[in-house]
Amino acid sequence: MTLEKLLSTCDIHHATAEKLAACESFSCDDKDLDEFFAKDSLLYQQKLLGKTYLFCLKEDPSTIITAFSLSNDSIRITNSLKDEYKEQFLEEAELRDKTMKRFPSVLIGRFATDSHFEGKGYGSAVMDFIKIVFRINNRTGCRFLIVDAYNNHRTLHFYEKNGFKYLIEDEESEAKYVGVSKNKLPLNTRLMYFDLLDIKVN
Repeated sequence: MTLEKLLSTCDIHHATAEKLAACESFSCDDKDLDEFFAKDSLLYQQKLLGKTYLFCLKEDPSTIITAFSLSNDSIRITNSLKDEYKEQFLEEAELRDKTMKRFPSVLIGRFATDSHFEGKGYGSAVMDFIKIVFRINNRTGCRFLIVDAYNNHRTLHFYEKNGFKYLIEDEESEAKYVGVSKNKLPLNTRLMYFDLLDIKVN
């Protein structure tokens, strides 16, 4: 599935109460994600905590293919981030000369493809869409996309193949960075990021 094919077969919509009511139920076989998109996404929007978008089939607008939510965030360079990871991040992003402690980012808070369309490339095509939108139409100065990816092979592999990197390689160091006790390892999620400057534009 290419981005061009995605845009030729699907339209993007804001997730409003009216739109969700007009759509068939969305299910990605994850109860938490299904409940978020069906109910909590509207509350998040009302509280200005995030915006949710839906890709629906052009030929059947009641069919949701992929849903995702976005909100403002940042990559924070704090004392709890080991020097080796701080140096690695600043080196790879060519930001050594900056004294900023926070680097502007957009958080992909939730991201899922309906189980009927899984494995057909829709997820990666939608991810390409998000990258292009924020690279070309970057209105507020957003350098990175970040995710708290579910800590399982399938989810991590999806983000890895779409160019996301771990901010912190080992889970013990990441636990310290996010303020989680070591006795709660393994982590439920892993912090990953994508550098929008990796997308070249004319």
